[in-house]
Amino acid sequence: MTLSTALLRHESAVQDAEVFQQCSILLADNNLDFRQGLRSLLEFYNHHSPARCVIVGEAASRAQALHLASKQRPRLVILNIEIEDTWESIGELLKELQQLDKAPSVLLVSEQRDPDYLFEGMQAGAAGYIAKDRIATELLVAISTIQAGQIYLSQSMVNTFFYLFQANAKQAIEKCKLLKLSKREREVLKLLARGESNEAIANELFISIATVKSHFTSIFEKLGVKSRTQAIIRALRLGLV
Repeated sequence: MTLSTALLRHESAVQDAEVFQQCSILLADNNLDFRQGLRSLLEFYNHHSPARCVIVGEAASRAQALHLASKQRPRLVILNIEIEDTWESIGELLKELQQLDKAPSVLLVSEQRDPDYLFEGMQAGAAGYIAKDRIATELLVAISTIQAGQIYLSQSMVNTFFYLFQANAKQAIEKCKLLKLSKREREVLKLLARGESNEAIANELFISIATVKSHFTSIFEKLGVKSRTQAIIRALRLGLV
């Protein structure tokens, strides 16, 4: 598939939003050639799609990524998990980024397809995951999806998640029993996983927005998470939705 063909396929997804808001982006990858490739691809999007992506910095290490994210306050960090030698270091960086005053969304890219990395990355606060060999055909729609406040995973990644759920079904059931989510909390969680807003959830369940937020507080506490994205990924991993 050529890049132009991919753009035509994904253009409708971008145009679903009323306006593709300008997105400031920080590139975090220790490979200069790959960063230059991302820059060229984003410039191509700017000229051939509704996208308006502004690169505000490039980082070659965890320390640089955190410094530039704090200074430049990008809306999105495109982070290669191979930027550090250990996954623990990447997990710490994700958590540190989430603690910034204006926390950016994070799109992970990697050559790896290990489902454990996917889960841990999303649980740590990432808003999307793309394999490096899918960058040319999926980056634009991933950015637009994240811009809309949703999570992006390619179909191949979704399938990987699904097979892992099956392999860990027994363990998931035991964990579900321990969580003690109420029937209403599970309903709220399922609607959240569908990408519904607080208002849409309230309308669907005939409850107030304040009650929806109260349910989120309880759900986050029971799942041991701090954000909507983390709640969705944890729920998916446990087979709750």
